[in-house]
Amino acid sequence: MLIAYFSLEFPPRVFGGLGVYADSISREIAALGHKISVFTLGDGDLKRRQTKRGISVFREMPEPMRDGWEPFLSARTLAWGDGVAFLFDLMSYNQLAAVSLRENGPFDLCVAHDWLGLPGGMAAKRSEGLPLIYHVHGLEVGRESTPNQQIVDLELKGAHLADGVITVSMAMKEQLASLGIPKDKIEVCYHGVETDVFSPSAVKQKKIEELREKYAIEDGDEVILFVGRLERVKGVIQLLEAMPKVLALHPRAKLLVVGKGTIEDRVRSMAEPLGESVKVVSDFLDQDSKIHHYALADLCVFPSLYEPFGIVGVEAAAMERPAVVGASGVSGLREIVDNPTSDRPTGVHVNPHDPGDIAWGINLVLEDPDRMREWGKNGRAKCLAVFNWPRAAKETLEIYEKVISSRR
Repeated sequence: MLIAYFSLEFPPRVFGGLGVYADSISREIAALGHKISVFTLGDGDLKRRQTKRGISVFREMPEPMRDGWEPFLSARTLAWGDGVAFLFDLMSYNQLAAVSLRENGPFDLCVAHDWLGLPGGMAAKRSEGLPLIYHVHGLEVGRESTPNQQIVDLELKGAHLADGVITVSMAMKEQLASLGIPKDKIEVCYHGVETDVFSPSAVKQKKIEELREKYAIEDGDEVILFVGRLERVKGVIQLLEAMPKVLALHPRAKLLVVGKGTIEDRVRSMAEPLGESVKVVSDFLDQDSKIHHYALADLCVFPSLYEPFGIVGVEAAAMERPAVVGASGVSGLREIVDNPTSDRPTGVHVNPHDPGDIAWGINLVLEDPDRMREWGKNGRAKCLAVFNWPRAAKETLEIYEKVISSRR
């Protein structure tokens, strides 16, 4: 197959799970003999055109023409404030990407990743007659406490116009269906993790010792790790509110909060009264650093209030680390982590809105070190069976073929 991807993120411009997914699935599908062209955003320094191992990358540089368009904007759009500049860049990128797709085709299929690639994907469908798949990694109604209705409208239009919709969890399928998207149009395909890379066997003890020294972690300390964007939706505020109840039972517990985001100042101010029990690290970890942070931890905690999938959940599991995860509302983490009542537990589900429940889940895992290690091994076994890229690529290609066949 000749497949076109519209994705705002692609290495080395990766900001979250979407970029990790686009990179990993592209490499896996290309390894099976298919060709993928990724139309993404440039930055002025990266090469505009690259081809390697069946993956061609086209990086577009926007020319937004803000002055010319501003007189035509509604008050509703001008209310974006500083976000208007991003909107102009985004629309310019989509326009350029759609033209580039036409010039570098033909293609069998176009895939728009999230709403950020929808304008270009819909243009390609209309102008080139290409089958379009809208791959939903998240929705505006879940990402924001006050959703932007224009983005909501675009997402719904894309889902109705597309020939097929792929999403990342059963929880997301249910949310899409609740918004009026026909269930039989929506396919679920879980993300994967590179289990040979995210593996305890890949850990270098010297790097673990360096991290222990960096964070002043001593023998007998119980290390709790949160890694992710510092945004309200990730539940990091509730996690910090839970820590006094954790420390009451586990005074040697040390929480590492690793990430960047808009609430970093709030996170630091909340961490300060907890002293050396909480360390906030403003960093975006590269793959090797992330692997060694997981290995450093005894337990991972991801109390997201809204999480379509949660790639950190499978990364931690592949590293044999149990996890306490937010499991209310739309939560792909609920499908990744198996509760203590299951046949092979891998962690604990909690209500992420309730700091007391988060503390209860952390304390439950920490109370039995042997059981904690067993749950970690169960998590890796589940990744090997379910959350791996070969399985994800096979199922994704089957969906692509189904959509293409339905258009013939």
